[in-house]
Amino acid sequence: MGHSSSSGQVDLSALDPLDQITLLQQEVLALRQLNQDLQVTLETAVEHGDAIEAELQQANQRLQAEIAERQMAQSTLQAILTTVSRDKADLEAILNLTVEHGDTVEYHLYKRAVEVMRQSEELFRAIAEASPVAMVLTQTPAGSIRYANAAAAQLLGVSEADILTYTLGDFYQEPDLPDRLQQALKQESSLVGFELQGKNAQNQAFWAIASIHQVSLQGELVWLTTLYDIGDRKQIEEALRQSQAKLQEQARLLKTLVEYREEQLRQSEEKYRSIFENSVEGIYQVSPSGHIINANPALARIYGYDSPAELMAALTDIAKQLYVQPSRRAELTVFVNQFGSASDMESQIYRKDGSIIWISESIRVVRDEAEHVLHYEGTVRDVTEHKQMEAELRQQRLTSERLLLNVLPQKVAEQLKRGTNKIADHFNKVTVLFADIVNFTELADTVSPNELVDILNEIFSSFDSLVDHYGLEKIKTIGDAYMVVGGLPSPHPRHVELIADLALGMQREITRFQRHDGTPFYLRIGIHTGPVIAGVIGLKKFAYDLWGDTVNIASRMEAHGEPGKIQVTQTVYERLKDSYDFKPRGMTAIKGKGKMTTYWLLGKRSLN
Repeated sequence: MGHSSSSGQVDLSALDPLDQITLLQQEVLALRQLNQDLQVTLETAVEHGDAIEAELQQANQRLQAEIAERQMAQSTLQAILTTVSRDKADLEAILNLTVEHGDTVEYHLYKRAVEVMRQSEELFRAIAEASPVAMVLTQTPAGSIRYANAAAAQLLGVSEADILTYTLGDFYQEPDLPDRLQQALKQESSLVGFELQGKNAQNQAFWAIASIHQVSLQGELVWLTTLYDIGDRKQIEEALRQSQAKLQEQARLLKTLVEYREEQLRQSEEKYRSIFENSVEGIYQVSPSGHIINANPALARIYGYDSPAELMAALTDIAKQLYVQPSRRAELTVFVNQFGSASDMESQIYRKDGSIIWISESIRVVRDEAEHVLHYEGTVRDVTEHKQMEAELRQQRLTSERLLLNVLPQKVAEQLKRGTNKIADHFNKVTVLFADIVNFTELADTVSPNELVDILNEIFSSFDSLVDHYGLEKIKTIGDAYMVVGGLPSPHPRHVELIADLALGMQREITRFQRHDGTPFYLRIGIHTGPVIAGVIGLKKFAYDLWGDTVNIASRMEAHGEPGKIQVTQTVYERLKDSYDFKPRGMTAIKGKGKMTTYWLLGKRSLN
């Protein structure tokens, strides 16, 4: 419905006002819909971010539950170690007493206690090796490793055989961490659930939740450090953090886009309103019932109202109040409902003061998603002056065509109107008639010019009627001479008969006219048939004329004829002798042709 510029924007100046307004309305609706979509997207993004944060909190809760479980396991292990250490110390004391007193029973009790202690240590090791939590025993919080389970060896990237050659501090990422732990453990006997970052033997970073407890092992105080690997959790946290950051950036961009679209929406609405208010064409929206529901100032001016408000209040049924033709509104509605739109529909309407003008409407129907008609909208132009000019031009054209048809045959005139530059044709079979009013020149000396023209006009007008009656072509009049042809510009099989009938009719018609002294008028008529060339000559004053020997001979037949008689050639006689009466004239001297056999045409034979 319009043209696009290279930038992709529609060039509104190339559209009519209704198309401009429709395009802007569509743009406003699209921007409003986009605005709603962006708001929903923004809300979704926020909800998604909230869901991610909730998921992260749930992950943290699960982690804390796992940490609690690990702490319980550590407490159990610490209790076992403490029990083992206490049992060992007690057993050693019993042993010493038994040795001193030589009590064999007590000695056996001691041996059994040692066995219990051994079994307890084996139980500790079994539990430690089966635990997924890294467990490390060191002399100091970050000192030499005395024992590490398989989970610790895997986390620290060292084989179980080599791990005892390391200190726990070798795996801390922060150089000052051992000192800080040492200081912290002076205040507390244990540290529980603190996060640290380390690096394994392959210099790969890891994250862990650490807990440190001091326990007694074989009479020696050592430090039990548990490391719970949280690398996966850290990756999840980082991924969630990045996802949340992206969502926040998307939300920011969406908010910016919403603000930009809102500004575009505002500008489009302003542009729509400007076009609507300032258009030189009337713009309207009308309900299916015929009530105008929206109109611009131009429409009010065209309809003769002071304002759109006055117009809308006054016109509640345009079918009855606006259109001169009562059925016009229904005709337009049926057409628009069927085809969706209509352009340049012209109608007569009443203005406020009752005067009638012509308008040209372009209309389209607006439907909802269910295809129900919401309203009709369109533009209106006052074409009254244009219609008047058209009527004047049409009248002038009809006058010109009548004048042209008086000079040229209709078929030739049509060719000339189509812009044909040269009109010339050869016709093999035509019949030419020349007629001359005998002694009409002498009459010119005895009557006034007006009287002379009146008489000649009456006579030739009667001849024109006969020519039209027989479907022949009048070529021209020269003074008191009259020339007619049959068989062109459209060929006719009876062209000779028609010319003969015309000649007899002209002889009868001339008897109706008399001179002022009562004496009758007489005609000399000559006819010949054969080929001719016909064409139009002249640039400003057109003339359709014939050329050729046939024309010359027909003219000689008239010139060498006698008053009140119709002289024809041998060729005409041969064509008509079976249905017309002739009287031979004999050999006649014809100027430029010598002796020719000619005949007088007397009349047409009766069908009986």
